[in-house]
Amino acid sequence: MFGFFKNDEKEDEKSETGIIENPVFGKLKYIHTWWSFDRIDVTMFGKTYSITYSVASNEQKEAPDSIQEETFKRFMSEKEKFQSKVEKVVSEELGLDGTFDIGEVINVTRLCISRDGKCGIEMEIREEYLDEIDLDELDIIPDNSFGVAVLPELYIIKSSDRFSEIFVEQK
Repeated sequence: MFGFFKNDEKEDEKSETGIIENPVFGKLKYIHTWWSFDRIDVTMFGKTYSITYSVASNEQKEAPDSIQEETFKRFMSEKEKFQSKVEKVVSEELGLDGTFDIGEVINVTRLCISRDGKCGIEMEIREEYLDEIDLDELDIIPDNSFGVAVLPELYIIKSSDRFSEIFVEQK
């Protein structure tokens, strides 16, 4: 069977599914950004989460650079300190008033490294709690996802759209 493709369509298809090996991040696959094959463990809210990590790319689909590698190395070397700080800021900012065990409500989903060396942790309110927790009251918009910027400064980002702008979108 024959197919007709423009040359640039073939190239786009190849780069969309490209796989690279990086000395710091390991094996990565490009799907709108670089995604890890490996997982890392983070421990927060009394649980250990095995999460993937993503490394933002740009319009040219460039591989991760030394700034991103250094950010990831720093996160990994100071992971316990960062985990504790993230846990504290999320607990304070969400203030679930003791009605819920925050470890049951929150799911830690991914570590993100931006093109400019910022690092953030993406989280979500678990689906089974969406009927019981008022996301509007918590100011989490537009869905049940949010995140915490870890580097260079620590702060909560209650908008999944804003989190994506900072850590995921191509620049």
